[in-house]
Amino acid sequence: MPITLRTREDYDRAFAAVRAVIHAWDPHDLIHMGAPADEWDDEIARLVTKVATIHSADEAARAVSEVFSEAFSPAEFTPMHCAEVGERLYEALRALE
Repeated sequence: MPITLRTREDYDRAFAAVRAVIHAWDPHDLIHMGAPADEWDDEIARLVTKVATIHSADEAARAVSEVFSEAFSPAEFTPMHCAEVGERLYEALRALE
């Protein structure tokens, strides 16, 4: 069942879940090297707009790939390269249901 963002609280919960996953992944190690906590917030916000369409780990990987490919390099962020983070994202979103 997809996440429905009906209220600000729903959005904030989804944002926090997506943020935790992306910060743990930290594809360029920016957070780990001391970047501000909001370093990935633009990409996280774009991912949150897609949570209602994510029904599987593969769809989560495609969403991550789309967002990070637009922001950075398509070759670096293919769905295959984003499979592991997609699995973690899907599980985090399922925990919100």
